[in-house]
Amino acid sequence: MRYFVAVAEELHFGRAAARLNISAPTLSHQILALEGLLGAKLFLRRTKSVVTLTATGKRFLVEAYATLAQAANAEMIGRRAARGDVGSIALGYIFSAGLSGFVSRNLVAFRENHPDVMLQLRRLVTFEQFRALTDDTLDVGFTAAPQSYPAGLTGFVVDRQPYYVAIPERNPLAKRKHITPEAIAGEPFVAVSLEMEVGFGGGNISAISPPGKSLRIIERAPDIFSVLTLCAAGVGLSVMSEPMTNAHVPGIVFRKVEGVSRTFELALVYRRNEAAPAVKAFIEFMRAHVKLAQA
Repeated sequence: MRYFVAVAEELHFGRAAARLNISAPTLSHQILALEGLLGAKLFLRRTKSVVTLTATGKRFLVEAYATLAQAANAEMIGRRAARGDVGSIALGYIFSAGLSGFVSRNLVAFRENHPDVMLQLRRLVTFEQFRALTDDTLDVGFTAAPQSYPAGLTGFVVDRQPYYVAIPERNPLAKRKHITPEAIAGEPFVAVSLEMEVGFGGGNISAISPPGKSLRIIERAPDIFSVLTLCAAGVGLSVMSEPMTNAHVPGIVFRKVEGVSRTFELALVYRRNEAAPAVKAFIEFMRAHVKLAQA
């Protein structure tokens, strides 16, 4: 196709051959083969080297341009796909990661260099993301950092957030500006179910417990919204990561727990054998983001 276009533009076998960096006889042979394939003459030979296009040749030139343009576009898309510049990513995130703006900030930054990558977002708790990653229905996920990753999955910490305690407004502790682990040691607590607990760090309660003591959990709820509702109703206190303080639930005040060194860790989790270029590009983007933030 390129040979034909070169001859059609130059209308001279010698100049076209020089442009293609091949010999004139070789080019002539290729054109004759193409005409034989089509069963039609594409050129009228005026001299041994000079030619003009036939009516068929003129029509074929239009299609040749379109075909070469499409091939070039396909090549460009293929190269961009290999670099991770196009494609799609199914991305999961826990509620607090969305509430804090962490997810949206990083997606904005990623899309600046990868505007043609489609992002499909799903808000899921941590154990649901692990399941979806294992089932290949999710590509990456922002989850609570687990103590150990499930088989076939891996990840790294991308953010750390201090712990807060949610206190019912009617509780005397709500009037305090400063809360320590010792101050809440005797209080009743509400927490998510044991299955859900991994989605909130798995160790939120123990993270703020006074040394040598365990906080008293009197009720568990199926999700974080139910926990907040029970807390607002005065059933007990609850432990939250900092982004949850943006929830603005009536009947609750949030106080940072002072003197606590442990933090809630947010992780990016993905499959160990991930091969999709767009997904790998996002993973490397987040890895670079973490290094930059820690610098």
